[in-house]
Amino acid sequence: MHELSITSYLLDAVQEEAERLGARRVVSIDLVIGERMAVIDDSLRYCFELLAAGTPAEGASVNVRRVSMRFRCPEHGEYGPSGADFACPQCGAVGEISEPATQLLVESLEIER
Repeated sequence: MHELSITSYLLDAVQEEAERLGARRVVSIDLVIGERMAVIDDSLRYCFELLAAGTPAEGASVNVRRVSMRFRCPEHGEYGPSGADFACPQCGAVGEISEPATQLLVESLEIER
């Protein structure tokens, strides 16, 4: 379950930003997670609950927005895969995966001061 290590990183980043902002409490966290990260939302939230206990982020809601996997064909630009077929629909070449599908980003925090 890699959600535990991801959540540990996430909580560190959230606490650092909350401290920088002078937050007394973190109310909610908005995340952007790429489809290729293979993170299970419920597992992430469960791990967050466990790790955030006793911190300013305890009880914060974790909201996830998914970014679909996208590829870039050198000839035809960006495209989305069709099921398990990662080939460009125009030329059949398999393009390079674009960065957003592998990202984990804290998009915003709601805090109380």
